[in-house]
Parts: sequence; C-alpha cells; structure tokens
Amino acid sequence: MVNLKEYICSVPFNGLEIHDNSAFMCCASWLTKPLPKNAAIKDLWKSEEAKEIRKSVTDGSYRFCDKKLCPYLSELQKFNRTQVGPVKHINQVSDEIKNYIENGEDSFTSGPTILQMSFDRTCNYKCPSCRVDLIVENLEGIKRVEKTIEEIDNNYSKYVKTLYITGSGDPFVSVGFRNYLRNFNPKKYPNLKSIHLHTNASMWNKEMWDSMPNIHGYVHSCEISIDAGTKDTYENKTRLGGKWENLIDNLKFISTLPVSVKASFVVQDSNYMEMEVFYNLMYSIFGKKVSVFFGKITNWGTF
Repeated sequence: MVNLKEYICSVPFNGLEIHDNSAFMCCASWLTKPLPKNAAIKDLWKSEEAKEIRKSVTDGSYRFCDKKLCPYLSELQKFNRTQVGPVKHINQVSDEIKNYIENGEDSFTSGPTILQMSFDRTCNYKCPSCRVDLIVENLEGIKRVEKTIEEIDNNYSKYVKTLYITGSGDPFVSVGFRNYLRNFNPKKYPNLKSIHLHTNASMWNKEMWDSMPNIHGYVHSCEISIDAGTKDTYENKTRLGGKWENLIDNLKFISTLPVSVKASFVVQDSNYMEMEVFYNLMYSIFGKKVSVFFGKITNWGTF
C-alpha cells in the first residue's frame, strides 16, 4: 500500500487553470476545491484556497483530490511506483518544494510556470460528451477573453514556462485565442519554453498555421481530441458538425510539423468498439510522434 505522505504532487506549485468564471490548480474533474470564484486574477495564486491545496499535497492527506479519477494518483496507488507524472517521492522533489516544506508558504515566492487558458468555451462542434448546445462567444464575450489575457500578461507572464491553450474550447475557433496566437509577443514571456495546443484540429491547416509565425518555435506538443475511428461515428455520434475528410487532411498536415501529438479518445457507448481502429489510424498518420490516450468519460452536466 502506498503511503501518500511520502509523495508530493508538484501541480499546486506550478499549475494554474483560469476558466471563464472560476479557476483551479488542477483538472476540475479530480480536484474538488476551486480557487475563489470571481476573484481578481492577480490574487488567485496566493489565495487562501491555493495555500490549502498546496498544504494538502505536502501533508499527505490529498483531501481535495479524487484519488480514483486523478490518473496520476490512481496509477501510483495501483502500481506502487516512485513517480507518476507530477507526483514524485519526497526524495525527488525540486529544491523549491523542499524549501516550502521546511520554511512554509511565505518562502514560496514564484508564480505559476504552467498556465492553462480555459476561459473561452467557443467551439465549432456540439459533442454530446461535452456540451448540450453549440457555444460561440459573442462580442461581449470576446472582449472578456481579451481582458483576461491582458490580466495574465500583466501578472503572470514573467513566470510562465508553459502555456496550455485551451482546455475548454478550441484555440483556432475562438476569436480571442486565435488573435492572441496570431499576434503573440514572446517579449512578454521571457521564460516561456512551450505552448501546448489542445484542439479538435478542424481548423488547424497550413493557412491557419502560417498566420501564427511567432508561436512556431514554442509549439512542441499538442492534444487532438477526436473520439472516433470511423467517419460515421465521428460525424454522427461524437463530433456533431464535424467533417471526417477535413479532419484527416489536417492530421496529415500536422504530422509534417515538429510537434508531438497526443491523440485523445473519450471512451463511451457510441465509440468503444472503435478503440483499436482509432489506435491503428493514429499510428498510420503520425508514426512514433503520437501517443494515444483513452480517457474515462466524465459528466460535465451534459447528460
């Protein structure tokens, strides 16, 4: 049996997810404690809630974490390894976390190094596992997205090493995110190492990519959410509004880029029979640069 007091998750020490009306330090599906609702972005990182979450992963309680849904904690407990993803044995953690353990919260002065922008749910698809209706931001919503980006630039950009765009919609469909990527200013992010794109790939073609030259040197990885191995399932069951041939063309283009690909497949009644087909299809397109991820379906209030 794994003693969680001997393991520390680094996510609360480096990760911040900003959503449209909420914020989290990890995936909301398996971290039960959100950061203060509607708080100013500049105050999120040092909020009392953030402090409590950091304490919970260093005292071994993990009291705000769903230990079965979190893929790292569940794998750690099942296989008894010394490290699973960001969860490391106490002897392996960074000097910064060791300093926190010895000297407390006041000694922790850095900001988030991994920042996930999830505050625009705009997408061109209506996937049953994700949403009930098509969601597209109006002009007011676009201005809100742009204002949030400005606040991030002003308060956290100097710390950020990885940008994750987006966990809530599609970065190429969102007007706010698309303009941000097209006009990206690396000078605002002096420590930036990578931009991770999470997309359905429906609009990630050569023309779109060429319109974003300033991010090319930072995009080393992406996640492409597909959830189907055949045209019928894709267009009629998991990606309502999607076009299979367009997807395949775009995947072939993406395969020419120096980017590692995580091809994700949320397993559900309508597609589980295509898991092997999907796996083989992804490897036929991307070869060794792809990893295939099969995820457990989560109810986000859609069913």
